Amino acid sequence: MGKKVNRVQYELNANGIKSLPMNEIKILLRGADDLIMSGGRAMLAKILAGSREKKLLELELNYSPVYGAFKDITQKEILAKIDWMILHHYLAIEYDYRLPLLVYTDKGWEIERETYADELFDKLIDAAKNGQYEFVELLKDRNRGIILLLLDKIADSSKKELVTILNAWQMIENKKIRTRIQEVIDVLEKIEDTLEQTQNQEVISFSANKKWLSLPEETRRKLERNVWCGSCRDVAKIENYVVKESSNQLLLQGICHKCGKEVKRVID
Repeated sequence: MGKKVNRVQYELNANGIKSLPMNEIKILLRGADDLIMSGGRAMLAKILAGSREKKLLELELNYSPVYGAFKDITQKEILAKIDWMILHHYLAIEYDYRLPLLVYTDKGWEIERETYADELFDKLIDAAKNGQYEFVELLKDRNRGIILLLLDKIADSSKKELVTILNAWQMIENKKIRTRIQEVIDVLEKIEDTLEQTQNQEVISFSANKKWLSLPEETRRKLERNVWCGSCRDVAKIENYVVKESSNQLLLQGICHKCGKEVKRVID
């Protein structure tokens, strides 16, 4: 029979806290990131209090982005906030042999991954601005979910100036992440071309659109699907079209959904 393990006991006490604002929930979750399955409630309280304890400094936990975030209140008050987080299932406790250690719940991780991705996004922008392309080394081997979320944020940002640092990042990543980085680069590189195309586009006649929209929707859908494409040599659907008016006729001008070549449709 194995030797009995005397686990370190703990008692949760939110000290009457009814709720916490989302900004504090994010701070508590961010502080816990360096302690997942390696530290407990007391150490998290010390990080947030800005403690100068020797062990904390040796572990370089003073480099946490939320170090000292709650320095104006006592560690006992901070501990009550941490216990509230556990009682409301943002954090949990799991034992590693004798010690009770912090872990994220699914609920807490969902918030933390968003916060962390936003933080990395801001740092990436600064690194690109200052030519510090070595920053991408810090992204390698990070949690894949966070990295994919970060890349989604970059793709949505329209910041074409990030292409150079993305190229640097792509060189050191694994195949799956390299593929996603290339997809993001492709999105960013198309932004300027799309913008120029929009700026140079002819002003669409208000009266032409009014006439077009006055047609029954079913009729408009049929007309969209019945456009001759000279490249395909077949009837095709017109996409990304503009409506113009010429000699009392409507003109749909767009591209073929099959080949992407320009097509037109005159409507009497």
